[in-house]
Amino acid sequence: MKKKKLLTKIMALTTAVAMALGCAGCGNAESNDSNSVVSNSGNVAGTQNVTVKEDDGTLKVAVQSLPATLDANAKVSNAGIQVYYNIYDTLIMRDTSADEPTYLPGLAESWEQIDELTWEFKLREGVKFHDGTVMDAEDVCYSMNRVINDESPDYATVHSYLLANFEKFEAVDELTVRAYTYNNEPLIESLLSDPNVGISSKEYCESVGLDAASLAPITTAPYKVISFEPNQSVVLERFDEYWGEAAPFERIEMTVVSEVISRITALQNGEVDFITNIPPDQEAMLANNSSVTMVGDVLPMYHIYRFNMSHELTNDANFRAALDYAIDREALVQSIWLGKAEAATTYQFEQCGDLYFAERENEITYDVEKAKELLEASDYNGETIQLYDTSDYYTYLDLASQAIIDMWKQIGVNAEYVEADDLSSFDKADMTLRSWSNPLYYQDPMGVLDRHWIPGGEANKCGHFVTTDEYVATYQIARYSTDIEARKEALNEIYDYFRSETPFLYLYKPYESVAFSNNISYETPKNARANTLGFRAGEISVNQ
Repeated sequence: MKKKKLLTKIMALTTAVAMALGCAGCGNAESNDSNSVVSNSGNVAGTQNVTVKEDDGTLKVAVQSLPATLDANAKVSNAGIQVYYNIYDTLIMRDTSADEPTYLPGLAESWEQIDELTWEFKLREGVKFHDGTVMDAEDVCYSMNRVINDESPDYATVHSYLLANFEKFEAVDELTVRAYTYNNEPLIESLLSDPNVGISSKEYCESVGLDAASLAPITTAPYKVISFEPNQSVVLERFDEYWGEAAPFERIEMTVVSEVISRITALQNGEVDFITNIPPDQEAMLANNSSVTMVGDVLPMYHIYRFNMSHELTNDANFRAALDYAIDREALVQSIWLGKAEAATTYQFEQCGDLYFAERENEITYDVEKAKELLEASDYNGETIQLYDTSDYYTYLDLASQAIIDMWKQIGVNAEYVEADDLSSFDKADMTLRSWSNPLYYQDPMGVLDRHWIPGGEANKCGHFVTTDEYVATYQIARYSTDIEARKEALNEIYDYFRSETPFLYLYKPYESVAFSNNISYETPKNARANTLGFRAGEISVNQ
């Protein structure tokens, strides 16, 4: 079944690429050298018009995937952020229209550092939850402390990358909260503006239990959850007593349509108003449609494979490095992403500004001869390694995986592709490599590192990512120092560790578009991580 599905994707990709190449130079088509697209006019192919959306107050959205839970504390995922951003408020919020990282008052009207290890937050008065009860300091402390205290094993990831430095949150009075940290916290705005630390109703969660609350959360956000089918659909409604600017839609219906062609067809037929995750080869189906707008760009995220550094087949650094050097990333970008994705040459993001090292831009390279030398120096003996991937989650990673397996075959390594709807059905200890993504969660190197490569994080605890005492000490400096030069030195040492140990395989930053009826105005949220859908006031509207 999985093989048949993969063959269907390969055939669809081949057809779409042929369409795009065949129409190159037609009309006013722009070159594929462009790294972004905003299109609502005829360029390539596909002339069918969509049924233009009428403003009935409902936005129908077809997405590639949705989360299994609506508890933002419990799941950090590309699927989840599409929903969590719209149904959770945070103490501090991000200005998604600003070109530079800008932070705004959220549920906290103000915040200040009392001493090196203490922060104080003054909360908004009269903020209501979706059930009509009023939010206070106890709700904030409950939402944070349940993660800090690991009240659910599912909270481990959010704890490790957002709240690991927090000892506790404490209510001073009804509208004042103090947060106590273990170390000075230079990134507090970045951390506490992440939707994965959104605020929930303490009374409600304790009344119904965490499991029930995860399916129907009660929060303070502009949209409230009306129904939810895990991994399949979610329906939101405008919360009329929202403390901020009213939500632009009365109702949002988000439904999983896993195949991109089916999503495009649904938009063409007027069954939905907005679709996500359109790769470059499928843009041709919409680009000549005067009733559709596409907005796309290279995402601030890498598609990667994560090694299990503790597995007997992948615990050899020479072997891991051989696999790294054997991957022709530019070939993947050209063949699968039509040249619009960005091949990985570094572990960094340019958005990190002064902490971006241009001299490290070409340290990830394609070198078959070096790969063969490293393989010869390794203890590899012809065994078959397995690449585990989640079905219909990372766009075209299945196609990339097949190409990579062929590249490895050229240097004498045997590998096979294993696809499953849910990788949690496998024992992590048995995996040799698994698919993952490494987004930029906020514009600092720790916005890349803290989620995945932090000592004590999920990858480290399960044995996939192995650290040394030196790495741990260096990481502390990179994470908590306020000395920019000390941070630079520490970050370079971390990147050196990645090069020497090859804990993972960075592939590329994918290029994807969203598309919508052209009487909708929408721009991709700035200062937000990849796959965020901005359906709040000021981010999307229906043109009258």
